[in-house]
Order: sequence, then C-alpha cells, then structure tokens
Amino acid sequence: MKHLLFASVLLAPLPALADPPQIVTDIAPVHSLVAQVMAGVGTPDLLVSGATDPHSVALKPSQARLLEQADLVIWMGADLEPWLERALDGLARAETIALLDLPATTLREFSDADVHLHEEENATLLGEEDAADGEEHDHDHAGTDPHAWLSPDNARAWLGSLAEELAARDPDNAGLYQENAQAAIVEISRLDAEISARLDPFNGAEIVTMHDAFGYFAGSYGLDVIGTVKPGDASAPSAAALSDLRDLVADHGVECAFSEPGADPDLLAAIEQGTGLRTGVLDATGTTLEPGPELYAALMTGLATTLETCLSGGSD
Repeated sequence: MKHLLFASVLLAPLPALADPPQIVTDIAPVHSLVAQVMAGVGTPDLLVSGATDPHSVALKPSQARLLEQADLVIWMGADLEPWLERALDGLARAETIALLDLPATTLREFSDADVHLHEEENATLLGEEDAADGEEHDHDHAGTDPHAWLSPDNARAWLGSLAEELAARDPDNAGLYQENAQAAIVEISRLDAEISARLDPFNGAEIVTMHDAFGYFAGSYGLDVIGTVKPGDASAPSAAALSDLRDLVADHGVECAFSEPGADPDLLAAIEQGTGLRTGVLDATGTTLEPGPELYAALMTGLATTLETCLSGGSD
C-alpha cells in the first residue's frame, strides 16, 4: 500500500505555471535591455530592426500581427515614434510601457542651438504643402530629445523598472527578473566606467554629428555636440546651413565630424572642405549589430571606439 501511495504522489500532476507575457519591443537597444531582464524566461519580439529609421515606419502586416498578439509593448514613446503611437491606439489587448514617460528616466531637452533650419527655410526647400506633411514624419529637434537609451543612467534605471513591471505581470518568475536586472545593472556600470576612462582624455571636445541623436551619450562622457548636419531626422540641410556649419567648425577648431549608416556622404564632404576634419560613422541604434542581449553593450562600446579613434587622431 505504501508503494502504491508513493507512486500516486509521483504521478500527480504538477501545478501549471503561467506562460510569461508575450512582449514586443520597438528598437534594438530597448529589445536588448528587455532580453537581458527576460533571460531564462522568454524572448521579446523586435518590431523595428536593421537600417529602418525608427522615427518613421510604415507598418508591414507581420509587424501589425506582432502588435496584435502582444500582451505588453515596451517602446520609447511618441517623441521618437509617433507612427507607433497611432498603431497602439487601435489595439485593445496590449498594455504599453513608454520608457520616456517613466519617472526614473532622465530627459534631455533640445536647445535652440540644436535647430539649424528655421520653419520658413524648411518651407522653401520642401514647398509649403510638403513641409506641412513633413511635420508628421520628421522629428525637427525641438522639445524632448527621445534618444535616451544612449544614457547609461537611463539604461540602469529602466532595467530596474522593467524587472518590477514584469514581476508584477509574471509573479512565478519575479525572482529571476530581479536577478537578471541586477546582473545587467552591474555590467552596464562596469561598461560605463570603462567608456568614461577611455573618453576622459577628450573631456570638453567639440564634435559634429549627422543629426542630433547623440546628446545623451556626449553628455554622459564630457563631449559637446556643437552642431549637426541635418536639421531633422529626414530633412536635408540647405546650402546656407552647410556653409554656416563649416564656418562654425573652422571657428571652433572642431576636429571630428560623424556620419551615420546610410547617410549621404556628400553632406559631410560639404563641411569637410578646407577644415581638416577627421570623420567617422556613429550608429545610434545598432543597425549593423545582431539583435539580442549583447547588443546594448556592443552599441555603446562601438560608439566609444569610433569617438576615441577619431579624437585621438585616427580615422574610422
């Protein structure tokens, strides 16, 4: 009888664990941070990958299905992705977390100096009708800078917040989410210290970037983005704006200017003439990197390497 009782206990069904929430993230750096917190539990889906500009996306059917099936969408917010805000408004099922709206997020505001193309000049270039249409699709660099993932302080804050949010939705795995987040915070702190040491010799250096996406990174490591080539993420600069930027580079003795993957090389060439500028390529979202938990560290390390190489007199 004892043997039969023991056997019946062994054969009794175990209590079923709830499935982890189905999570969709917007861009690769956010996906990487969420994937670190979810390690050993599940894998988030990535909505925008590769060289796609996250500021303006036409949803494919496959992307729409991901959003429709999601339990939770973790994204930067409407300041970066107004197109995604509109898509999410039509979803009844998914909860959302906008990282830019979290109380723990440290936000940077674009300054007046960041806006290099006035409204009337933009209207002249694009035509009044196109300019009005472009307001919806082109981030014109006024107000909140949405590229906040390039701040290691924000990354650390988000890891803790995400662990709490996931633990509340998936209590069975709460301990693992918290452990993963703490391990990831330690790793980002180590990476932050390493990058600080590498870029400390260039504290106060002034640089030019293709568009104003790197203020958080520059501010974290003592650099100053003195000017940008493009007035917005999709706007083309005028000849006058490029001439003014070239004068600014010469007046300040700027040594390094940076393009982005897929950008028109002629734009940097236009300000490089006669200035002695060294150039490189900065990638804000990791377009050439493999998505996954390791991407965030690779992204930040890659930015540091490119900046260190150029500012120390080398070339990319």
